[in-house]
Parts: sequence; C-alpha cells; structure tokens
Amino acid sequence: MGKINKELFLTTLSCPTYGWLLRYGPPQEQLSPAEKLKIEDGLDIHKKARGLFPTGVLVSGNNKDSVQTTQQLLSDPNITVIFEATFVYGPFITKADIIIRDNSKWKIIEAKSNVNDDEKLIDDLSYTTFVAQSAGLQISTCSLLLVSKDYRLGMSDENLFQEIDHTTEVFEQAEKFREQSSKIDKTLSRHGKPIPELRWECKKCDIFSECCGENIENHIFDLPRISHTKFCQLKDMGVIRIEYIPDDFKLTDSQNRVRQAVLSGEPVIDSDGLRNALYSIVHPAYYLDFETVQTCIPLYSGIAPYGQIPTQYSIHICSGAGKVVDHREYLAEADRDCRRELAENLIRDCGSKGSIVVYTSFEKTIINALAGSFPDLKDELGRIVRRLVDLHGILRNNYYHPEFHGSYSIKKVLPVVVPDMGYENMAVDNGLDASALFAYMARGRYSQEESRRVRDNLLEYCGVDTMAMVRLVQELHRKVCND
Repeated sequence: MGKINKELFLTTLSCPTYGWLLRYGPPQEQLSPAEKLKIEDGLDIHKKARGLFPTGVLVSGNNKDSVQTTQQLLSDPNITVIFEATFVYGPFITKADIIIRDNSKWKIIEAKSNVNDDEKLIDDLSYTTFVAQSAGLQISTCSLLLVSKDYRLGMSDENLFQEIDHTTEVFEQAEKFREQSSKIDKTLSRHGKPIPELRWECKKCDIFSECCGENIENHIFDLPRISHTKFCQLKDMGVIRIEYIPDDFKLTDSQNRVRQAVLSGEPVIDSDGLRNALYSIVHPAYYLDFETVQTCIPLYSGIAPYGQIPTQYSIHICSGAGKVVDHREYLAEADRDCRRELAENLIRDCGSKGSIVVYTSFEKTIINALAGSFPDLKDELGRIVRRLVDLHGILRNNYYHPEFHGSYSIKKVLPVVVPDMGYENMAVDNGLDASALFAYMARGRYSQEESRRVRDNLLEYCGVDTMAMVRLVQELHRKVCND
C-alpha cells in the first residue's frame, strides 16, 4: 500500500469513511472538462510561481528517488531554493511547492490558484509543514502564495501573486495534525470500511447518496436552508427522514411545504399564486440564458482572475405559453473579448417590449456587469433588466414536488415537471463544462474542425436551457390556468 498523501490525510480527518474509500474504493471516474481545467490552472500557477525564483532546483522522479534528492539538496549550502522537496515521516509523504533557505532554517511556501485565503488552504500548508518538520526540516516561516485580484493580462508574473504569512496558525495546526496522525494511519490501515456517521459535513459530500444517504428517499438534508442547529436537534431525536419529523417541530414555511409534499406524496401548489405569476409574463416573452467563462489566468486584457465573461446566450421567443415563434442565439469568437458585441446583439435580440424570462438572478448580474463595462449601453441594458422575470422564484414561491428533493435547480425540476425532456446524451450537459470547453478554444487547444464541433455542442446546450424554461412554463400553465 502506498504512502498517505495530503488529500488522503485531510479527507480522512474530515470523514474516516470517505478517506478509507478514497484509498481502497474503485478508481475515480474520468475527469470532466471542468475538472481538467481546474487541474491545469493549478499546474500553470505552480509553474509561474517557480519562475519567480530562477535559481530554484526542481526535484523529480519517484518518491524514493525524490526523497533522496531532497536530502542531498538540503545539505548543499549552494542550493537556496528547492521546488517539490519531498519528505516522508512514517506512512506520510508530502511535496513542498517551494522552500527557501533562511540561514539555518527554511521558509516554506505553498502556491495556490485561489484568490481568496481560507481555512482549507491553511490546512494544506499545515499538513506539508507537519510532515516536513517531522522529517527533520527546520522551518522558519510558512506562507501561502495566492493569485492577486489586481493582476491583469500582460503584467509580469511578480504581479500575479500575493504572499500571505500564516506561520503562527500553521505551526499550531501542524501540531494538531501530528497528534492525530496515528489515528489517521490506523483508520487507513484497517481492512474494513469505518462505519459512516451522519454529520453536518455530509450535506455537501459527493458520495452522500451512496453512504449515509443510501436508501433514504427523503432525507432531512432535503429541507431547504436547514440550519446546523435544526439538523443537530433532529439527529439527536433519531430523525433523519422528513416523514418522521414531529408535527410540533418548528419549521419555516418553505420547509413545511417540503414536509407536506413528502407526507402526501403529491406536489404542493399555491394555485392562485402560481396562476398570477404566470399571467404576469407579458408576451411576446423572451426566454434568456447566458453561458460564461472564468479562468485563473485571464483570457483577455482588462479582466481580473476568475472574472466572469459572458460568452453566449440563447433566446426562445414565445407568443404564448409554450408557443415558440423564433429562436435567437449568439456565441463569441474565442480568440477575442466579444463582450461588447454580445451586449449589442442582446439589445437587438431582446426587442423593446415583453417579459424576459430567466432562471435565478444570474442573468441580471451578467447584464448589470455589461452595463458597468459599457456605460454608453447602460440605459438600454437597464431596460432589459427591468423586464426580467425570474422563473426560479416563481417555482420556489408557489410549487414544490417531493421528487425535487429540496432543490430547485433546473436539472432537478425539469425531469419532474417535464418528464419527456432532459439533458441526457448531450455532448455538453452542464455549465461548468461549457465554460471549460470555451476556455480550451480560447487557448488554442482545438483544431478548426474540433472547434466547430465544440461550438455546435455549446449552442445546443444553451438552446436546451432556454427551451427547458419554455416547457416548464407551458406545463405549469397547463396545471393552473384555464385558458
């Protein structure tokens, strides 16, 4: 069995069951385009960070060789900077991104593709520090090298980073990790999977449905905006299914609606509220959806790291509920910043009257950002914003089906309300992958033929998003409207 690395250690610390499965379970599925892009961005940041220290020496090779190489470099007084220095302490192994000689000690730096500091990053740095210290490295300071929000394309790599010292917190956390290390080793050395224990962190766990949530149709995590306090109260009562929540247990109106739907097995509908909301949609109605791209290193000048750039939209135009009379769309050229062109086309394609139906406030945020970037278009874009109707809000306030399982995501709602429509068997079936594929086009990763295929797939996906809203309104209208 291989060594315990950072991911395995920290995962097991958070959830012993998940950590054990990570080590002994089946291999992970193939990475999605979005996951690949995230990994590549991280590797690119590490490469650029190493470029800040031209005298640094990179440690490579397998673990055994890299540990030996690291020790040789540490003992050479002429070596002042080492990249990927490898340390082993018992069953634990780590690679330090950058270590810098500081008299008789070493400064340790972890380079991250994040712009915001958080506890998870400190934990990453603390694990590296724990193993390196335990292996004998004398450490003076511990820092994170994060991406600067002020960086813009064309600036030097020195401007790309901001260094944040976390020495005090890291030393304290590293000592806690040392105290917990034997327990982690014992957990990961056992032959059987640890018995899973339901905890608050399970709510956002990738394997929840195969672990604590297995065979539980209506888990209490399906309650919208359930607080940690309510979760603990219900857990202490032995209640993990919504149908077993006592009648006198205090719930919010939206949580009560979910409970009523679960108990009855039927949708809970505010017919008058839903009917009035649907009648407020003025025709011709424009069903609008945007797709955007975000990358760590900006694709275009003037954009901040992870700045959200709208790259395409789809608009289905309806003369009545479900009555499509036209479809308009736009997809930017990936080799340049097309935001102004997109904004001008959007103004033209949205006409001058009628509701513009969207799903959540995302489109409003994008349009307001465009107005901020192009002040001469502010008035026209502002008129579009004033015509927006949020279908997500209409549903959330007036309709709940037990098969939503606490989520109003369009990918949860659509197959329940419109069973004959979904995103299965599509080349692109989610916004994160759509963003990643556009980024790959912008970086010149595809041939002309591949780019044409990707563009067709992106247009199809965005078009399905707006057609999904059309069909949702059509079905909702059929349920509560008499015309």
